[in-house]
Amino acid sequence: MRYNYRYRLKPTDELHERLAWTVDTCRQVYNHFLHRLNRVDGTSAYSEQSLLPDLKREWSELKDVHSKVLQKVVQRLYDNLSTLKGRKDNGYRVGELR
Repeated sequence: MRYNYRYRLKPTDELHERLAWTVDTCRQVYNHFLHRLNRVDGTSAYSEQSLLPDLKREWSELKDVHSKVLQKVVQRLYDNLSTLKGRKDNGYRVGELR
């Protein structure tokens, strides 16, 4: 039998604040690309990820977030859309991403 050990993280107040800032920034990036997706048709996750360097130049706060994290935010958006489409194809009543 395999055991997975769990450890409770106890970040300092400074680290907790930085983590909360990063999550908030990722939320803003997710909403930015969702808004862009609603305006522009025919985009893919890869094409949207290629826009991140330009967005980092315009949005100076994004320089403090690692590039892989931002790429995963865009990928998560497209994964969510794929999941909603799959559920809709299976007969579920689904809304849209907000």
